[in-house]
Amino acid sequence: MAFTASADNSVDDVLKQIAQNNLTLRALQHDNEADVLDIKAENSLDGLSVEYSPFFRSGYSGVAESELVVSQEIQFPTKYADRNKQAKMQKSVGGKMYEKNRRDILLEAEQLCIDVIRLNKTLAMLDQRLENSETLHQMYDKRMAAGDANILEVNKVKLDCMEVQTMVSEAQNERMLLLQQLQQLNGGKPVTIDSEKFPEFQPIKDFESYKALYLASDADIQMAETMLKSADMNVKMQKREWLPNISFGYRRNTEQKEGVNGIMVGVSFPLYSNSKRIKAARERRQSAELQVEQARKDAESQLQSGYQQLVGLQQVLDHSDVKMMQESIVLFSKALQHGEINALDYYTEVNSIYEKLQRHIDIHCQSAKLHAVLHKNEL
Repeated sequence: MAFTASADNSVDDVLKQIAQNNLTLRALQHDNEADVLDIKAENSLDGLSVEYSPFFRSGYSGVAESELVVSQEIQFPTKYADRNKQAKMQKSVGGKMYEKNRRDILLEAEQLCIDVIRLNKTLAMLDQRLENSETLHQMYDKRMAAGDANILEVNKVKLDCMEVQTMVSEAQNERMLLLQQLQQLNGGKPVTIDSEKFPEFQPIKDFESYKALYLASDADIQMAETMLKSADMNVKMQKREWLPNISFGYRRNTEQKEGVNGIMVGVSFPLYSNSKRIKAARERRQSAELQVEQARKDAESQLQSGYQQLVGLQQVLDHSDVKMMQESIVLFSKALQHGEINALDYYTEVNSIYEKLQRHIDIHCQSAKLHAVLHKNEL
């Protein structure tokens, strides 16, 4: 996979399960095999033709004359060789299409996993925040009873507990929906992701070198290039379609019980349809060539924009001091307990810190998802 899994390989495990259980991928394998078999079926001989024609004559009892023809039509031998090559090419096209769909499905699953991890981290933070709020709630109830706190402070603590509980419910619901989407990708089988650690990816140290590797391994480009090869082969095959079909067989004619035996040989040339088929094949070839060019441009654009976004997000992450923010929450909590600040000031400061911590989690999630896109061809 695209990331290192030394600390936690739960995402890697989920992707392996989905690669094995995904119904779309399993169906695509059968479709690819069917396409190859269709071409091979077309490459077999047509059925044997048997024709019998009785003729009757006035004044003659029974069959006066008859004709029996047993014939077989075959295509020019080189056409069978061409179709064998076409079957192999179709297998290559199907393989590249499967690889592209597999990559896209696994990328979708990987991004869902990263979102689940984001929510795991958010829920862990909210659980801690809710625990602190409930502790403060109990403390302020006692202070209120002792006359050391006013109703505004008590209400502020209660409102914060309610708000955090709502945020926990929303995060749990979102997490449940993401896991349902992963279950659908996994062929209906449930998956579990309990990790709070985002997957780690290999850093891109030399962009130009990585760009060359990225474009060389991109599944969209490879599929487009394979389609172009198939179109080239089709043009060559259509140019040879002018070669005749050959028919041969046995013929017997009878007249008043006297029989005559013979053989028959014939050829048929596609004089009228072949030129149009060649033109159509050339048009498809030009279309395939343009699709290769477009696939390269799309891949390069996605890589460039993704890398630029990643650099910007990494700069934000590098300037975030999570440890300092967590320590500040502890200090504000102690200051509140010792009466150095009131509840209103405490929540003003602490809620601002929690918003920054959530923002850090969200940015880290965005960074991991961008990494996943840039490393998607390694899936």
